[in-house]
Amino acid sequence: MNADQAGDVDAARTLAAEITKMRASGSQPSAQQPAPVQQPDARDTFAGKVDAFGRGMADTLSFGLADEMAAHARSGAFSVQKPEDDYYDSGIYAGKYNPLGVIARTLNSPFESETKNADYDRALAEERAIDASDSTNRTAQRISGQILGGITGGVGLAKQGLSASANAINKGKGLAGVSLASAKEGAILGGLQGAGSGEGFEDRFYKSGVGTGTGFALGAALPSVAAAVSGAFKGATAPLVAPFRPAAYTDKAMGTYLKRSGKTPDEIASIMKLAADDGQPMYTMADAMGNAGQRALVPVTRTPNEARQEVTDFLLRRQMGQPQRLANALAEGFDAPQTSERVSRSLTEARGVEANKLYGAARKEAGAVNVTPILDRIDETLSPGVNKMLSPRDNIGNDTIEGALARVRKMISDGNSQVTDFNTLFRAKLDLDDMITRAEAQGAGNRAHYLSQVKREVDRALENASPAYRTANDTFRTRSQVIDAIDAGKAAKSGRVRAEDSIDQFRGMTPDQQQAFRSGYVDPIIADVESAAMGPATNRARTLTTPKYEQEFQEFAAPGRAQQLGARIGRENRMFETNNAALGNSRTADNLGDIDDMANFDPAVLSNLLSGNFTQAALAGVRQAFNAGKGMPPRVVERVGRQLIETNPEAAREALSRVSSQQVSRDRLRAMILGSMLQNSNAGVARVK
Repeated sequence: MNADQAGDVDAARTLAAEITKMRASGSQPSAQQPAPVQQPDARDTFAGKVDAFGRGMADTLSFGLADEMAAHARSGAFSVQKPEDDYYDSGIYAGKYNPLGVIARTLNSPFESETKNADYDRALAEERAIDASDSTNRTAQRISGQILGGITGGVGLAKQGLSASANAINKGKGLAGVSLASAKEGAILGGLQGAGSGEGFEDRFYKSGVGTGTGFALGAALPSVAAAVSGAFKGATAPLVAPFRPAAYTDKAMGTYLKRSGKTPDEIASIMKLAADDGQPMYTMADAMGNAGQRALVPVTRTPNEARQEVTDFLLRRQMGQPQRLANALAEGFDAPQTSERVSRSLTEARGVEANKLYGAARKEAGAVNVTPILDRIDETLSPGVNKMLSPRDNIGNDTIEGALARVRKMISDGNSQVTDFNTLFRAKLDLDDMITRAEAQGAGNRAHYLSQVKREVDRALENASPAYRTANDTFRTRSQVIDAIDAGKAAKSGRVRAEDSIDQFRGMTPDQQQAFRSGYVDPIIADVESAAMGPATNRARTLTTPKYEQEFQEFAAPGRAQQLGARIGRENRMFETNNAALGNSRTADNLGDIDDMANFDPAVLSNLLSGNFTQAALAGVRQAFNAGKGMPPRVVERVGRQLIETNPEAAREALSRVSSQQVSRDRLRAMILGSMLQNSNAGVARVK
């Protein structure tokens, strides 16, 4: 204890002794007696006020145990009260040679003091006398110390991760989650503060229970009260401050949108970069943020501001380019840069060139042909037609099938001799091919069937006469199957064809046939996209997200391109959603914004000024300024709008990282403030007797 503290205690003791002596003698101070001279307060110095401040701080930080801790230190920090002489003769220590008693005596002996309890009680009374004097005479210093102690304790708990409310705030939990955590923390702090402020076991237990309940209630209420007060203050000051600090309020708004998006700045920048790498560099920050970014564009395009036209034009131009982007995505996804008609012509021409070369070689190496099997196949249908021609019994003419077969028969035999020349039979085969093609085109399926049977015999005869012909024929057949796959792809696009059937058919094709199939499949889809109605309200990507297309695109797309194609279509859908959310179809919001913009010129102000009614003119001007200040001012809105349509991934990352770090700092500050409020509130409640 310093000299000032000792003087204060001695004065208190002297005054108390005199009053006790007078009461014992039954005398009272006479009214005529002069009033005792009041001694100056020895602690009313700079050092005493600093000490009062420190004691107040220690009181809060120690949960009300600072006076007891100081008394214990003053009465001997390591001393204990010497027990009675018979203390070690009973209980667990009883017995002359009891090892427990021996150990207890040995351990206590260096620290035993016969006056420990008396010294502690005297020191505690003196500590509390000083605290009481400070509370009366140095109120400001003591309370300031207690408040700073609460702040220090709250900040310390938050920094060490021991504050439940701070942890809830840092994790981004809502008001309900923070309130629950704050209630739990308040109950713990209140219980500790109540126990530290009590006297004896029963009193401490009672005050601990009261502090726990009170702390729980205060902790549950503080976040809501703090949010309400903060919201009211910000709402009152934002219209006045935001126009002069647009950058700060823009960052704050972007931080809110970032938090609502549920994404990190790196995730948003990565999404934008992937879009740019896939040929969609017009994919914006608003698109990458999802619904939060889309809704954030609404005030930009619906209220008067400098960026309104810029953002609107950007969204309209981007949507008008959707058909071309989708056509390119489909062509690249299916590796089909040319139309199916052009692919078919190219394949047909290549087949013809190759066939001429192969069949030419086959003709050079050919020997004599045997057409007897061909004639036998024809005569199976014409008999007794041939006999009838030789010895007609009636005048009934041939049907179209008989007529076609008879024409083929005449090309290889006159009834007496047969064709043996390879080239002659090959020309007959070409003519037969044309006859089959015409029959199929005319819908004469039966005639084509009979002619095809004969054609197989012709091919067999030619193959027997020239081994090279078999190779040419197989090659021609293979090339024809590739060309036919184009029509198969076109048919698979129809909604009447099940995706499962088309996929099975596709899997059974060779790689060349599959590529031709892709060309025939995607060509009419591209045509549909390009021919859809024009306009910013038309989403051509939506038709590509049906269950049938989703299954078929995954299977039919060129190897390794299905995922990219799906991502590009998905982004086109997202960009349309952004356009629709920002611009929409209703013009009511636009009209209201235009009216509000025009209302900024109030003719009542000018009219009152000209008529000399300055009071009304001033009131009208104030009202106009207040209306203009409601919500986010135009300067903030336009900055938000320009950031939301940012297409540079790195610029987006930099801007969002800045606002994210600011949000983290604000969250930490909120956590520390709330922790300090909890500490001070519980300490204040515990001190109320």
